Amino acid sequence: MSVHPQSLFLALAGLHMTDDPTPLSGTSIVFVMGELGVGEAAARSVLQRNAAKGFIVRRKDGRKTFYTVSEQAREILLGGGRKMFVGERPRDWDGRWTLVRIQVPESKRALRHRLSSRLSWAGFGRIDGGTWVAPARVDVEDILGEEACEVAPVVVYGELQPPTTDAMLVDAFDLDELAVAYEAFGKKWGACAVSGLSPTEALVRRVELHFDWLTLTRTDPQLPPELLPDDWPGFAQWQLFRELNERLGEIEEPVLDQFFAGGLG
Repeated sequence: MSVHPQSLFLALAGLHMTDDPTPLSGTSIVFVMGELGVGEAAARSVLQRNAAKGFIVRRKDGRKTFYTVSEQAREILLGGGRKMFVGERPRDWDGRWTLVRIQVPESKRALRHRLSSRLSWAGFGRIDGGTWVAPARVDVEDILGEEACEVAPVVVYGELQPPTTDAMLVDAFDLDELAVAYEAFGKKWGACAVSGLSPTEALVRRVELHFDWLTLTRTDPQLPPELLPDDWPGFAQWQLFRELNERLGEIEEPVLDQFFAGGLG
């Protein structure tokens, strides 16, 4: 498994450090990341960087180090968690779209990248260099934040008019590439046998499952079912993710206290 240490840590933190206020042992974090291919030095470097920027809060208890997430980090992780589970609650759609037009000067490429990332995360697809669309009513002012004044956005919400069709705007989203990614997820996790796993193995596998699913949902615009093909692979893979997540959660339960206390590894 090829992973980015920071992304793997975010998956672990989103799974085990948001709902439960119990501080999580650094030893256990390093152990799980090690089981998933991240060396100890790299894992500890991730913890140091996240502590330095205030994403996590570190405290000592004797010779052990424990971590909790900051309130700002908790909101970010919960937002990612909501997007991961959006398949559980397919959204109703009234047939209207939000269109955003922004113009970012060539001299501000970093700003362009930040705003593009925010719009993509919020479910927008790009029609051209500065025009984005999403099949929902979206608070664009909140997405762009204080930087909205630098790009003079034009925002319109309403129904399409002929000759423009929904299918034409769906082309703003790369669904072919996303479908391939969903199919790869199904090929990997559909062959996952959980019945013989130990609680510790299940805990590690569940973090890996969340990492893979978060990677997928980060790029999924979560279009309404009406705009997706009938055989859209995301439907089946959502069911696979939900079932595996529940089963692995049940199996890992006996070692959670040990996990938080730093008894793993």
